Amino acid sequence: MDTSDMDLPAVGVKFLESIEGFEDLEPYDGVSYCDAVRLATSGYEQLIVPGSIDTCRWSPVVLGLKGTETAFEQGLEPRLEGPVAGVYLAPLSGFRAGLEPDVVIIRGRPEQLRRITATLPSGSLQARYRGRIGWTALGVGDATLSARVLLTHTANRLLAVLKRWKRFDDLTRTLFRSERVTGTFERMLRNTMADMSVCRNSSILPHLEDAANISYFCTGGVTWGGNSPAHMTCGMPYRLYREIEGRLSYPGK
Repeated sequence: MDTSDMDLPAVGVKFLESIEGFEDLEPYDGVSYCDAVRLATSGYEQLIVPGSIDTCRWSPVVLGLKGTETAFEQGLEPRLEGPVAGVYLAPLSGFRAGLEPDVVIIRGRPEQLRRITATLPSGSLQARYRGRIGWTALGVGDATLSARVLLTHTANRLLAVLKRWKRFDDLTRTLFRSERVTGTFERMLRNTMADMSVCRNSSILPHLEDAANISYFCTGGVTWGGNSPAHMTCGMPYRLYREIEGRLSYPGK
């Protein structure tokens, strides 16, 4: 049986109706959901609660941690209808005993993710958003969308360079605290590049569709999440992960 050797550990995601039993965890306080996933990748349990995310305007809404109060927020779909009390993240090797993830996030090179998802049972890949680059990489490799794929790759490689400068990081954190700036950026981004790659495409979409999804990284996934522009992200329900976990090797497993 062929094994896929991944560079990063798989991260489990659990949506919580109550944070009772998690009192020992200090809630995450930071820029974005993808940043919390980055910390979980490094082995640190994360508990995201309403108010945890201080910059990203997208993720609190799609995760169900914040209600929809504006036109911008109402336009973010699909989203988990709240209220969600919290989101627990941890590498699978460090997931709390007795707690089963709802979704597993796997990140790696495109060929690795294609090989992994090709071994899933028939019908395991989401089809609702197929061909829509903002939501998925599935079905977007044809010639008509090649320019959008190239734009995503080019933008992410540029961001990977720019994020090394603290001034650029500070600028993005300042600008995107504004819903007006975020809303303008969202209108430009929608249907043009990957959008909400880790929070929506790799967490909420697989959870709601009960199916696996692959996505290019969005700008925040690279800038705030620290992901490599050479990688892509995949989310799948835990039941599907169980089908392929024996064919995966990654740090900490």
